[in-house]
Amino acid sequence: MLVVGLTGGIGAGKSTLAALLIERGAHVIDADALGRDALRPGRPAWHSVVDQFGDEILVMNSMEIDRARLASVVFADRAKLAALNAIVHPVILGAVAEHLEKLRNSDATVVLDAALIIETGLDDVVDVLVVVTAPEGDRRRRLIRERNMSIDDIAARMAAQTRTEELVARADIVASNAGSLEDLAREADRVWAELEKRAGR
Repeated sequence: MLVVGLTGGIGAGKSTLAALLIERGAHVIDADALGRDALRPGRPAWHSVVDQFGDEILVMNSMEIDRARLASVVFADRAKLAALNAIVHPVILGAVAEHLEKLRNSDATVVLDAALIIETGLDDVVDVLVVVTAPEGDRRRRLIRERNMSIDDIAARMAAQTRTEELVARADIVASNAGSLEDLAREADRVWAELEKRAGR
């Protein structure tokens, strides 16, 4: 099994590259999906988050956590972000460990798609670190268009993440998402060929 960490700043196109790598044969573990699952109503982390942040983070007349509202609260206050991470990150890391254990004796190329690989120490468990980059202007436009995020929200999210330059300095492979989807598909081909080589295939 080859364990690949896939990361990049918000809006860089990390999940798009992950989807392209699935098409080429990768098994992807989506940390964001694991985080959403951890916050489903009734889960232990859900109780902890609601206790910490109050009922105002719930969708009106629902037990669902309003992720956009929660994000606006925590990304405006580093202490609150740290409190949320202290609840959710151990659950995500445990789920990642379970997925990896199931695949331990396989010859799979497992891609861990996670925004905070370095911040959570997951870079210590991956064999290869792939970082996706994109011009900051492209990232901002993408987040406004696709996620309907405000300029202030985008700035807060970017400020909370490791700078792209630092990610690139730690990367084994850098994939550029500075062009079209076809350009990114070519980058996916290049990345996949390098991963296959590292896996000895």
